[in-house]
Amino acid sequence: MTVTWRSAVSYALTVVVLSWLTGAGVDLAWRVASGGLRGWVSFWAADPWNAVFVVTAVLALTLVRRMSAALPNWRVALIDGAVYLGVLLLCSGISAWAAGDEGPVDAAFFMAILALFTFQLPAAWLLSAWRSPHLEIVLGRAGARGRATV
Repeated sequence: MTVTWRSAVSYALTVVVLSWLTGAGVDLAWRVASGGLRGWVSFWAADPWNAVFVVTAVLALTLVRRMSAALPNWRVALIDGAVYLGVLLLCSGISAWAAGDEGPVDAAFFMAILALFTFQLPAAWLLSAWRSPHLEIVLGRAGARGRATV
């Protein structure tokens, strides 16, 4: 049993895009409350590495859901939460390294902490747990046409 492509892509888009928007929205609210928007635009909207993260995370979650067997909902949330965090660390580290930062690993973990404080990571975990029961599975790989919802 495996998850259909359409269901895997829909799941990944929901988890990644909505969690990224949650992080951006919470950070925007914090910056408005503190009196300045200057850093928000350059950090969230204008930084091309954010687009790289979103695309990479969608691809990674889609492939993990599609290539793994149908799992219980709690395992889907745990595995996909770890994949999401791994992609966040990888993209943040590569971004810091490309910018010439002397400590790209430190910068990556700083971004993970920021993602916790802006509720981006908790939103990804909750969205994964909410969306995983709605994944469509194919009962057989070799030509079976039956579908079921787990």
